[in-house]
Amino acid sequence: MKKICLPIVVLISVGTVLVAQEARVRPLPAQIASISQRPTGSSLGTIRVGAADKNIWFDWRVGVPASALRNMTFSDALPRYDLASVASVELSSAQIVSAEIPKKMDYRLQPGERNAVVYRLKELNEQVLAYRADALPADATTRRKVFEFAKAIGAPIIIVNADAGSLADLDTLAGELDVNVAVESKSDPKALAALSTALQARSKRVGVAADLAGWTQAGVKPMEALASVKDRLLVVSAAPAGAGAAALGDFFLEAYKAGVKPLSISIQSAGPAEADLLRTLTAFERVMWPAMAERVRQMLASPAGKIRGPDRLKPEERQQIEAAAPRQAIVKPKKARRVLVTDIQMYSGHSTIPHGNLLLELIAKNTGAFEPVFSNDLELLKYPKIKEFDAVYLNNVCGMVYNDPEVREGILRFVREGGGIGGHHAVTFANNNWPEFADMMGGWAGAHHVEKQMIKVDDPNSPLTKPFGAASFEHVDEFYQFPPSSPYSREKQHVLLSIDVEKSDRATDSRFCAQCTRPDQDYGLAWIRTFGKGRTYFTPLGHTSLFYTDKRWTEHLLAAIQYILGDLDADATPSGKARATASNGK
Repeated sequence: MKKICLPIVVLISVGTVLVAQEARVRPLPAQIASISQRPTGSSLGTIRVGAADKNIWFDWRVGVPASALRNMTFSDALPRYDLASVASVELSSAQIVSAEIPKKMDYRLQPGERNAVVYRLKELNEQVLAYRADALPADATTRRKVFEFAKAIGAPIIIVNADAGSLADLDTLAGELDVNVAVESKSDPKALAALSTALQARSKRVGVAADLAGWTQAGVKPMEALASVKDRLLVVSAAPAGAGAAALGDFFLEAYKAGVKPLSISIQSAGPAEADLLRTLTAFERVMWPAMAERVRQMLASPAGKIRGPDRLKPEERQQIEAAAPRQAIVKPKKARRVLVTDIQMYSGHSTIPHGNLLLELIAKNTGAFEPVFSNDLELLKYPKIKEFDAVYLNNVCGMVYNDPEVREGILRFVREGGGIGGHHAVTFANNNWPEFADMMGGWAGAHHVEKQMIKVDDPNSPLTKPFGAASFEHVDEFYQFPPSSPYSREKQHVLLSIDVEKSDRATDSRFCAQCTRPDQDYGLAWIRTFGKGRTYFTPLGHTSLFYTDKRWTEHLLAAIQYILGDLDADATPSGKARATASNGK
């Protein structure tokens, strides 16, 4: 009987192994295709994304609670945050994962369910800001499971209540599992003082999660509290549209000056609806202006803030630019002209900035059309100092550089009262947090890569396009494709050049590209317009050296500068209106 049963037992055992193998959770794929719809240039156009950069900005990660849209699951809410240019979310053990997984976001999720959470985050290019464990289990085994879960979903920090238990135990788990712990502080000033003292005996993996609104309501002055916990401040919960919002700007400015980093900032929405969240995010951007302005000031005081001169060019590069520089002004200046040239970069790139500065220097020297003043001193952009110039030229300026209200007011007033402003290439990636600037220059961030395209001459009768003739021509550059939401519009700008779609290769690396495509197939490449009594010019080209070594382009640039100076007359009627007038005339 035993001999008969033995094979059966073996078969059952083998079957059990096979079932176990089939049930094994598949690992996540090495590459997960992105479905993110986050606007191009979010890292340079919004503080909530850009602040995370260690070199450009603060090494501060900014996000919102994943439960900010109160009636949505984690999975349903995530695409909304992506569209709102939010790159990080604070997860919570109280939130439901999804309709398919109607469970709370906690350690009891099964391995496949955890993978689904991570997959959702990665396909939307979202980071975990922190994981809020509303009630940390008392027993050591389950507590470890919470830490293991946080690590599995990519949370760098666990936020726990002040009564979460022994700091020593939390410190041990944090070290073993490489997950920091932030103890929430939001009420009693005495408790805050006691916590600050207790933390000194722990490793730097244990710190404070400050609820600024809670501090204010409890009588704690955030600026004073910062002085006592600054080296332990891991997370800040801020309500820029709520109580204490007026002091937030000073708080973040002081945190930056104190060198608090890294830091995670959780923006608390003013209400449960998506409109409430968007208003709150806008308020946060405004709150951060003082810190941003200070960061720019510090950068400008460093070697990185100095004008990028021709000394950075190779001898052969200088020779090519010198050979292409115009020798004669297009029209005689009406009076002596001065142009302020600035190349501020909150970004490490654009090796052709010295090309542009040398070309402008040579144009001025050869033609006598203007005197260039090369400076990144922001004081020169303030009113009335800016009136010492006839025009401002932005050579590849990039990033959120104009956060000082006096600088903004100076530039706008200068142009509206009759001054000129021009620029090329990265300028529409500058000040995307300043709508009036984007409107004045005619665009903001757009999808881009270096490619070969055919350029159409939209207005062959303009003195600015005379060097190109009337036929389409080939050019290699980093072409910006502005989204429909961009200020670019033929109803506002007089378009000089654009991509000749019919003659160009409009695939992107042999693929379709939704972000690279405008429904109207209108890709402007150079334009002028009037702004108040003043004049503006912009081209998104200038990434490659061709822009500075081809005589057609250098003559075009001279014409553009003489136009913004007010010396060269050119029709700036918006192209859409000119077309409508021509049609009616027929």
